[in-house]
Amino acid sequence: MLKLLQEEIPSAKWIVKDNQKSLLGNCNEVKLPLNRNDELIIKKMIDWVRASQDEKFNAKQEMIEAIGIAAPQIGANIKMYYILLPIFDDQGNKTKYLEHALINPKIIARSEQLAALKNGEGCLSVDKKHQGYVPRNYKIHVVGYDYLKKKNINLTIRGYEAIVFQHEQDHLEKKLYYHHINKNNPWVKNNNLIII
Repeated sequence: MLKLLQEEIPSAKWIVKDNQKSLLGNCNEVKLPLNRNDELIIKKMIDWVRASQDEKFNAKQEMIEAIGIAAPQIGANIKMYYILLPIFDDQGNKTKYLEHALINPKIIARSEQLAALKNGEGCLSVDKKHQGYVPRNYKIHVVGYDYLKKKNINLTIRGYEAIVFQHEQDHLEKKLYYHHINKNNPWVKNNNLIII
């Protein structure tokens, strides 16, 4: 049974959609240690993603299964996001998870090499399908404070994982994935783009 970190039951109703101005509002730095309100927000983000991936809790699939969520997506314009990324073995079984609950994350270095997901990206806050490659940096260097590990982290990440982090970081910088798609030729593939 899913153990919640806070009292409210996660629901699809929590998600702020891209037709609401607040989704692309300015995000403020978060003071550490967290005050009660900010701690509640990060707990709600963790609970939402964990619940969306929990087969029993989300049996009716009322929530879209998510691997990440940013604070603006649940109505808080502060610099926090949570990622729960399943790692699969060769047989397609989930073997472990990559998990980060980041406060004041920053991407401090990016590779020139670009990458994109072969089927494009999607977002909890975006109901309309936006087709096309979303070019991202293949390799990034991320710093921030990890709420779960209770320490500052310094990560170098590549490929799919780097794409996930950049998608969430965009939410803190007033951008959505479809802002990166080439409007004239959505599936254009230049020589510097690795398709994942």
